[in-house]
Amino acid sequence: MVALVPPNFRRYLPFMLIAFLLVIIVPNLLRKKTTTGPSASTRAAQTIDAMTLIDRGERAYLSAHGRFTPHLADLLTTRLANDLAIGLAVQLDVGSDGRRYLASVESDVLSLVRGRADAKVIAQSCLVLKSGSGLACPTPVK
Repeated sequence: MVALVPPNFRRYLPFMLIAFLLVIIVPNLLRKKTTTGPSASTRAAQTIDAMTLIDRGERAYLSAHGRFTPHLADLLTTRLANDLAIGLAVQLDVGSDGRRYLASVESDVLSLVRGRADAKVIAQSCLVLKSGSGLACPTPVK
């Protein structure tokens, strides 16, 4: 069977196999990966919206019950549920007297922290985790 292949072809066969593999593999490696989910700016906007909704909910709960709630379920609305569906990590901590709270909302592009003592904002922080177009920290809330 080897005798049927001309010697010149046998000499160039490894090079032709390498060239064939490069033609198949290299374009797949260089192809831009596309995502089908929301863009980074959309995820950042949903992160900011979630923090705003949590803050608004905590203030409403404070006015109704005289204390902040440590449970995210007490603050849940349809809009907040839609924002949380993108994979936001939320941490909610309330002081032992119920008059202070600290909320942290984090996505893969933005991290927000806000703390209140009664109606006054005592801590606010923002960190852009993944820079890109349209990503910016929101203006501080009073």
